[in-house]
Amino acid sequence: MPFPSTVWGFDLSEARWSAFKGKNMFDKRWPHLRRERLFVYQLAQCICMGATLAATVSMAEYNHLQTHVQQFALAQTGLEVVLHNNDIIAGEILTLTFGAFISTLFGLEFIILVLWPGRTSYPKWYNYTRMTLPVIMTVGLLVAALVSTTVVFKRSAFITGASAEMQEEYTTLFFRPPLKYISYPANVVYVCFLWVGWVCTVAA
Repeated sequence: MPFPSTVWGFDLSEARWSAFKGKNMFDKRWPHLRRERLFVYQLAQCICMGATLAATVSMAEYNHLQTHVQQFALAQTGLEVVLHNNDIIAGEILTLTFGAFISTLFGLEFIILVLWPGRTSYPKWYNYTRMTLPVIMTVGLLVAALVSTTVVFKRSAFITGASAEMQEEYTTLFFRPPLKYISYPANVVYVCFLWVGWVCTVAA
């Protein structure tokens, strides 16, 4: 079966690997603020990726904390102690979801701008996607930023099913990450990156 020369309305015969050279990517001949768009797309991608990486670290750590505390309490006392941290996990899932979507969308736009620099008309499906998805992604990332900011700066994980003395023992033994979200650097980092990423997404 021969390899198709056109995929989704894009002529592959026009694509060249040399287009990824710096002098070709940022050639002044190409219209539509192309250089500026390439820069902003890369910036939004990198910042959002940084937010998702920091959120992933935080989510893994708080999941481990929950597992360790609950299993230790069950083995030590036989009680069903519960560590509640669903709020931070929810904010991080939103961050991962919309951060990944934005990186994918801008990555696609970046590649198309690089490989077909002089193109001014696109397939209808692509025009529709390019107009609707960025709006949805921008709103979604804003929601993720608002939720994460509220949770990290105003809330904490907490333990139920154990006395105050036992809770102190658990948090002393499993001290990292701390119950207070703002005290864990990864949380602050991912929220800050999230807001910068949102600004870059709006600019893009």
